[in-house]
Amino acid sequence: MKNKNLTMLGHLAELRKRMLYIVVANLITTFICYEYSNILIEIFLKMNKSMKLVYLTPPELFLAYLKISLIGGIILALPITILQIWTFISPGLYRNERLYIVGSFIGGLLFFITGSYFAYKMVLPTMLEFFQKFQRDEIAQMISIGSYLDFVLSVIFTFGVVFEMPVLAALLAKLKLIKATTLKKKQPIMILIIFIVAAVMTPPDIISQIMLALPMILLLQLSIGICWLINKYQEE
Repeated sequence: MKNKNLTMLGHLAELRKRMLYIVVANLITTFICYEYSNILIEIFLKMNKSMKLVYLTPPELFLAYLKISLIGGIILALPITILQIWTFISPGLYRNERLYIVGSFIGGLLFFITGSYFAYKMVLPTMLEFFQKFQRDEIAQMISIGSYLDFVLSVIFTFGVVFEMPVLAALLAKLKLIKATTLKKKQPIMILIIFIVAAVMTPPDIISQIMLALPMILLLQLSIGICWLINKYQEE
């Protein structure tokens, strides 16, 4: 019992050390990003240069810079965060489990980056241009920097998460929880669910919903293909 307690205390001490490294690394990178926050803000503003933004409360612009700096800091510190988490969990894993986790993480990261980049380069400029067409001389445009960033970041994050669908499908297929044949049979229902999810996850407009739903349908087809390959490998 004593050895068990000591082992538990050792794990807690190790966890605390790793968490401390992660917090310090994220704080440092956030401060670095704050120094270059003008450049980071410009990246989001140049998607639609015709849009004039305002800030409605004294701290709103500062909070917008702080939000961008925090997100940038988290992204910049991600390698250190991942390394610390991996250092903590890897000793308790078998070799095949390590390979599978590393493969899943790399795949998930690539799909998340692809989804985020797709949203930034294709979806957001199209959406913003579409909304600008509704501008009228009688109605003054007063879009705050805070609401603009919330909208842009939510769309980017949503597409990044949604593009994880093939990785999730591979994981479930590997655990023998889903089969490609089942997904194919349930495809019409799943497409309906996709449109419902798109309506919930995006801002309340039809353009955002369609632009999220269509990639999700393509990702569903890719997920079915991945499940089919994994199922076939397991049967063999």
